[in-house]
Amino acid sequence: REIYAWSKLYHKNVLPLLGITTEFDRTISIVSAWMEKGNAHEYVQDKEVDPRPLVRRRGIARGLHYLHDYKPGSIFHGDLKGTNVLISQEGNALLTDFGLSYVVNSSLKMSFTKICGGTLNWMAPEIIDGGEVSAEGDVWAFGMTALELFTGKMPFHEC
Repeated sequence: REIYAWSKLYHKNVLPLLGITTEFDRTISIVSAWMEKGNAHEYVQDKEVDPRPLVRRRGIARGLHYLHDYKPGSIFHGDLKGTNVLISQEGNALLTDFGLSYVVNSSLKMSFTKICGGTLNWMAPEIIDGGEVSAEGDVWAFGMTALELFTGKMPFHEC
């Protein structure tokens, strides 16, 4: 499911899928480019890094908008957080890890769902209560991710 959803995505704020392999432990492994700057959570630990462009102009919001506006059917990420956003060489945010994606695609008569299973500190209350992955849940996770990147700490870290 993750491979199918990811293979259809082409956007400057979505990490491109290069392929799959079974060379490691005889399991299916996803192949993507190595991002030397790491993930967004680690990247903003450097106090010289301004997280604002990652959230707006360079990325997460644009990538999420692309997923939600995707045709023929919306894709809901389902597990958005700083460690699932990689940083390109140019400093742009790249969404990755579509393992909990919800794909709505009426022309192919398919819909992949995953209920819960994401990371609780970023998860919308209605999803924690058993709801399905949704655009609204992704927007909540976007807010939690922005909080994470601005504070350098995971949401609700004191709980």
